[in-house]
Amino acid sequence: MILSVLVHTHNLRWTLPLALSLGSSPIYISVWAAARIVTFCLPRSVYTYTDDRLYALYQRLVLFIFNTYSTSKVKVYGNISALRGKKENVIFICNHQCTVDWAVANMIALPQGSIGRIRYILKDGLKYFPLYGFYFSQHSCIFVKTKDGKFNEMKARTDVAKLKKNNIPVWMVLFPEGTRMSPARNDVLEKRRSYTAMQGLEPLSHVLMPKVRGLQLTLDELRGHVSAVYDLTIAYSNTVDPQTGSRLPAPDITEFVSKSSPEIHLQFERIPIKEVPSDENGLKMWLYSRFQEKERLLAHFYSSNASMGGRFPGESQDLNIPASSTLPSFLFFTSCLAVLLSNKTGRDLYWKTWLFGSIAGCLWMAVRH
Repeated sequence: MILSVLVHTHNLRWTLPLALSLGSSPIYISVWAAARIVTFCLPRSVYTYTDDRLYALYQRLVLFIFNTYSTSKVKVYGNISALRGKKENVIFICNHQCTVDWAVANMIALPQGSIGRIRYILKDGLKYFPLYGFYFSQHSCIFVKTKDGKFNEMKARTDVAKLKKNNIPVWMVLFPEGTRMSPARNDVLEKRRSYTAMQGLEPLSHVLMPKVRGLQLTLDELRGHVSAVYDLTIAYSNTVDPQTGSRLPAPDITEFVSKSSPEIHLQFERIPIKEVPSDENGLKMWLYSRFQEKERLLAHFYSSNASMGGRFPGESQDLNIPASSTLPSFLFFTSCLAVLLSNKTGRDLYWKTWLFGSIAGCLWMAVRH
């Protein structure tokens, strides 16, 4: 009986940290709203500075969950020294396998002190995510949507242009594959492979044929504002079948937090913006070549040292995220949550913020976006 309870408790060890992450939403939105009111009549740069600091505070809580709590190990291959240099505005591209990928950008941005600058190009449906859908638009994230299978870019282009116009610091994160790549999604793989063959290009097995339009509009509007493209290739440990050597799906959020000492392998490369083609055909082939390189790296990861969980070619360095950089955020949000939920007035304020804030945010996004 006791053993059964312990097993179930261990299997559910993901519930508390993820509940804290989502449960802190009303607190974060309330603090952000107060800051927005205070800075409303001040220059835009003051709001941006304040918002970026608040965003960094929350994302350090995310890092507490995905690194400190999960005890994940992060191994970086390539020129990690570029991440420890001065802050810079960049476009950040990487392969996309699972819902943990977005948190990896935090891990890479932290050494440079740029975690508050992260903005995402997001699928349009996420604008209705309770509380955060509205907030992401206020943090200058970009929502994109498709119509009849074609990319509708007019509003996205306008929104990206505002980043340069308002001189907003940015790490613009986008996933050129457009959807998650998983060996279990045969329909997606076959459809993308057929498209690749139609383009006269060699089909890819470990990544999907990247779509160029999102990167194209981002580069068009941000040249002169960003100095480099950061190209990241992500692979996760325990995604190689030790019996067959075949690739397994990457862990989702709950699996990642539940597993003991998962490893994340990151191949990082900094590409100066002047080396990135500006014309669409040149950029399309450049982006395809980047994903060919990812294909090569991932093929090595999944075929070599399978019993050890795989690795990229070359030497790696551990990316250490000290608890001192994530624990204060954890203590701040847990303390605020404990105070709110400890009395009736706080609980009323909490659930009303969840309910009415979510409704108001969705209505705003429906009208304005």
